[in-house]
Amino acid sequence: MSAEQPEMYSREWYNEYFRRAASSAAHSQFCERVYGKDLCQHGLMDVQELDFLVSLIGPQSRILEVGCSNGHITEYIHDHTQAEILGLDFSDVAIEQAQERTKDKAVTLRFARVDLTLEEVPGSDYDYIIMIDSIYFLGEPEEAIERFRQKLSPSGRMMITYFQVREEETQRTLSPESTYLGEALKKQGFEYEWYDLTENVRLHGMRNYQVGEELRDAFEEEGNGFLYAARVAENRFFKESVEREAIVRYLYVVRPARSA
Repeated sequence: MSAEQPEMYSREWYNEYFRRAASSAAHSQFCERVYGKDLCQHGLMDVQELDFLVSLIGPQSRILEVGCSNGHITEYIHDHTQAEILGLDFSDVAIEQAQERTKDKAVTLRFARVDLTLEEVPGSDYDYIIMIDSIYFLGEPEEAIERFRQKLSPSGRMMITYFQVREEETQRTLSPESTYLGEALKKQGFEYEWYDLTENVRLHGMRNYQVGEELRDAFEEEGNGFLYAARVAENRFFKESVEREAIVRYLYVVRPARSA
């Protein structure tokens, strides 16, 4: 990136990302080929993982999704579960796109621009709080999950997808209990079930890199070198992590511990 471009993963960067992605045929093709369906994804959840997550959600629930981007995944969950959902993101452009696209569903599908590093979590009594690869942006895991605990209904669940890369070659493969999130959940007294998504993220990492390189010219021809560069930064990181067998990914379904 040039010095004139916004810092990666800042609000300005995401605003530019979603502004460009909304009209990019190359980005749409990238998502279709990498994730199995074009939901304007920027992350790791493909349609196979998404359908599995949806299968764990009870119908007509109250859901908060944290880090919803421009809401395509949120809308997919809404349409498959008949849930009432509030999606949050700190990108102005992403939220504006989500609100405009889904305005005919606004009775049960709403979006709000909220920066949870600075602002309070809105609402309460959620049946599910969903964090799809977004907890990394919310500070220390212990502090983040404690904030959301207070917003759950008595029988509520947090559903958190989480990846971690082994830092040294000498480390053992990370178990669900030994990731930073797993350790934080234990310290905070949470109970959880977990599902291993590691093999899927390994396949994703290689596919992500391959498709990104194949579509480089298509991005450039659109004048969307910005999008290509954004995907390449992600692609190379995951490809390298996969090649050294250092990455794990889990879905945690979390609930506060039952009283003794």
